[in-house]
Amino acid sequence: MPISDSTLRSLFAVPGKVAIVTGAASGIGKATAKLMADAGARVAVVDLDLAGAEAVAAEIVAAGGQAIGLEADISDEARVKAMTTRAAEALGGVDILVNNAAYRPKADFMEMSVETWDRMHAVNTRGTFLCMREAIRVMRRQGKERGGAIVNISTIGAAHPTIFNNTHYDSSKSAVNGITRTSAAEFAADGIRINAIMPGGVDTEGSRRMREGGMGFDPKGPIMMPGRLLLGSAQPIQLASAILFLASPASSYMTGHVMAVDGGYMVG
Repeated sequence: MPISDSTLRSLFAVPGKVAIVTGAASGIGKATAKLMADAGARVAVVDLDLAGAEAVAAEIVAAGGQAIGLEADISDEARVKAMTTRAAEALGGVDILVNNAAYRPKADFMEMSVETWDRMHAVNTRGTFLCMREAIRVMRRQGKERGGAIVNISTIGAAHPTIFNNTHYDSSKSAVNGITRTSAAEFAADGIRINAIMPGGVDTEGSRRMREGGMGFDPKGPIMMPGRLLLGSAQPIQLASAILFLASPASSYMTGHVMAVDGGYMVG
């Protein structure tokens, strides 16, 4: 018997859920926040750029959804706590967390300062931990029946080298993979599923700025080889779709999984 349209909609939708999406003023985060809203979620659009976050939230509201824009430096414990509290109070709890915010400037390995290394890990590793910890506090209070879903955004560079001058970034995201797997085991008993995706090449504003010579980008490395991305560069919505899958009932039996969404880079 074919699956009904209503069943398909219920599997890949998150009606009535509250989603926090970090780094959501642009790129993958923006596409994810808007897709979550289209799928029925009330969305906290979080970014260091408050004006950008509020603009995305306004787009969601104009399209008939519910959203608020919030500011947070995810490396700052007090600001993460305040952001999570505000999101939960304004929207009615926390059901979904998408840890997308990241720090990405490149740096030559031999010239890299300790401060550059520490800033990368403060945002990408500590920030992921802080956002998870505060969201899990709320999810636990809400009870196992309500549970929760967390999707961390890593990089395919955590599994295979991609570009040069990226060791600090890839190592920070390798830690995110470890956090994902270990916390998934710890919080499954609370009904909280924790997964991650590893994007390959994605056509975002940030990646375009890097390709144009900014942020210490050096156009060398395996992923820069012609044809290495078998499906070409992704659009942000293609990553957002994978994130929605991991946050939706369609992936209800998945936790602790780190999923490559890389256009075939790993088999290229």
